[in-house]
Amino acid sequence: MRYRETREQTAELLRMVLPLMTRHAAGFHPLSYAVWYEYAAGTNQALKAAIDSFVAAGTRLNDSDIEELFDRHVATHDIESSMKVRARIQEVVEQVTETTQQASQEVGRYSEGLSEYQQRLQRNTDNEALAELVVGLLGDTRRVRERTSDLHQHLEANTREARRLQDELETAQGKTRQDPLTELLNRRGLDHLVRERYPGGLPSGALLRIDVDQLGDIVTSFGHLLADRVLASVGRIISASAAAAAGTAAAETVTARTGGESFLVFQPGGRSTEMSELAEAIRSGVERCRIRRQDSDEGEGGGTSVSVSIGAVLLPGDETLAAAIARADQALARSKQEGGNRITVRGAAA
Repeated sequence: MRYRETREQTAELLRMVLPLMTRHAAGFHPLSYAVWYEYAAGTNQALKAAIDSFVAAGTRLNDSDIEELFDRHVATHDIESSMKVRARIQEVVEQVTETTQQASQEVGRYSEGLSEYQQRLQRNTDNEALAELVVGLLGDTRRVRERTSDLHQHLEANTREARRLQDELETAQGKTRQDPLTELLNRRGLDHLVRERYPGGLPSGALLRIDVDQLGDIVTSFGHLLADRVLASVGRIISASAAAAAGTAAAETVTARTGGESFLVFQPGGRSTEMSELAEAIRSGVERCRIRRQDSDEGEGGGTSVSVSIGAVLLPGDETLAAAIARADQALARSKQEGGNRITVRGAAA
């Protein structure tokens, strides 16, 4: 955990943060709270300087300002933590390598000793010399056994440390690459995965851009908390539909929340029919959702419906993520222009 404040300290910070947030235009969401929490705690001087410059200029921070501040001054801390963990993992790897080399040297010396004992046995056959050789051989064997046991324990300790550090690294990376609401990749995570997995460009397949229709109206009517639940539910439907459609290729499917009400699905190898079936599975799955207040007496089937607009495109192969998204966005815009809750499909780029 990066935050070390006690319960009492965090309670005091809460009292300090809320008035700071109310003076600005950004929403009262976790991203905003994280920024103002670190500002009030005084643990992030770069963030404090950036905010103070905004305040001095009379600027009221909006959601875009908060997101930029978070990405630049808060999320980078996790990246720095990740780099430190990577460095520590490298140290452990080097220690394991050194331990292995020591074990190899020890075994080599023991092997040389055995050869020497063999030569001496061939030269000396009297009982006194034989007894001396046996005592020496037993002593060398005991020392090698003790040394090997020590090295084994050292290797086990390093292995446990490497596993712990790997878990810590995955946690640190997850904080910066995973959308906490839907548990899908965020845009940073998406970009990183594509760079790592497809350095030469996206392979042939299908790309879907998905927007929740009229999310602003949902927020106005039901509030941010219920709107967040809608987004989380949509994320689950998208993920489940993509996994079901992918079959054995599910591990290659990429699902992400790219911001606000927007999601993305990429399936390598997807054909036009498969793409349309996946898009329809997502659209119809979301359409079956209903928003109901907890204090409502609406029965089964009542409540406000939720819908998504989808733009789907085929990828010819070797296309950049940005180019593929741009084409999918054009198809998505057509779905929205036609009233939402529909799918627009486009073929591969010429």
